[in-house]
Amino acid sequence: MDIHIFKKGENLADIAEQNNIPLTRLEMDNELVANTMPNVGQAIMLLHPQQTYTVKEGDTLDSIARANGISLLQLLRNNPETSDYSLYPGEELVISYDTDKNINVMGYTSVFIQEQILRKTLPSLTYLTILNYRVDPTGNIQDIYDTEIINIALEYNVTPIMFVSTMSDTGRGSYAATHSILNNTEIQDRFIDNMLMIMKAKGYRGVNLAFIQILQADLPSYAEFVAKVTEQLNQEGYVVFVSLSPNTFKFQIGYPYLEPYYSDIGKASNYVILITYLWQEGQISQLYQTTSYYLNEYLDFVITQIPPEKIMLGMTRIAYDWELPYIEGETIGATLSNSSALDLANQIGSTIEFDAGTQTPYYYYNISGADHYVWFKDARSVDAILRLVDEYGLYGIAIWNIMYYHSQTWLAIISEYNINTVENETVEPINS
Repeated sequence: MDIHIFKKGENLADIAEQNNIPLTRLEMDNELVANTMPNVGQAIMLLHPQQTYTVKEGDTLDSIARANGISLLQLLRNNPETSDYSLYPGEELVISYDTDKNINVMGYTSVFIQEQILRKTLPSLTYLTILNYRVDPTGNIQDIYDTEIINIALEYNVTPIMFVSTMSDTGRGSYAATHSILNNTEIQDRFIDNMLMIMKAKGYRGVNLAFIQILQADLPSYAEFVAKVTEQLNQEGYVVFVSLSPNTFKFQIGYPYLEPYYSDIGKASNYVILITYLWQEGQISQLYQTTSYYLNEYLDFVITQIPPEKIMLGMTRIAYDWELPYIEGETIGATLSNSSALDLANQIGSTIEFDAGTQTPYYYYNISGADHYVWFKDARSVDAILRLVDEYGLYGIAIWNIMYYHSQTWLAIISEYNINTVENETVEPINS
């Protein structure tokens, strides 16, 4: 995979010809409308498949996969546009990329995801974490209507994971709920029993435990609770992921961290996910925690506490538009998809700028006399985080979230990696 930054005066057709890529493929890979110009400063992915196939009359995805010695799942993964199984003669499909690395990929979704987007994304996933089972202070869990999504995930051999938290739809958690659970063994037992009941009834194969709002005094109890959850769920054959947000544990780059929580939770769980959750009310200080620069510094510490092969690195994909002047904690930004951020830049004629330190694009614009600042992610951001996965030898990445399809995210992954699947996995008890 190569990345080209579109410059003023360039022509997309010339870029395609110079790089020996069909123009229609270049436009599709980058979600560009035909016969339109990208934004100045926009990142354009240049992909060079190892093998392609031109569709003939009477072909089906199954017949093409068999004839080329690959699985249907791999064919769907390499050609997301065929998620509805439609083909037309003369269409060029990607059979393979020159990939020699494997990766585990987790995607987060709510039950409200469009089925078309879900099916387009599933071939590129190992795990699907489904939001949001909320636990209350008594250990009871609010049910959600997720049976259909679980069944679709299993069609694609993707492992469904139950997301359990105290968070609302806006990302606000409950210190009261976590305090109650962490300080009462009877409530803990009820909570664990409820989780097991739901997982067995619905076909989940593990849990993603995301307790973000935890009182400092309760953190030692949290590590003990994670060990208790993992022991009991592993005995039933379920895997346990634990989300580790730096804000929860009061971790700050540049300051010594002497507490044992990362080490204790790493030992207590099967896997951990290093992630800062972004919701409707994103703050710039939180966004910084999602950049490759911060994650690099964060990983330098975490791998001294937790083996890298147990770590998944969070990759957030939410974009924000703030009206200026920005005031931390007060200014509320409008959430966008990364594709929408580029569409907005195109509509208003903004040039895309790029912060090389954090590997994030941004731009400014003015409307009705008000200045705005837009921050988003592109192929450069994705590539920088994937390089951290390789550099540190991590278990994989966890993508927050998959509610919209962003072609550059998925093509950056599938053009460089083979996606692992978990089939009939036997979970070894953590203490064995």
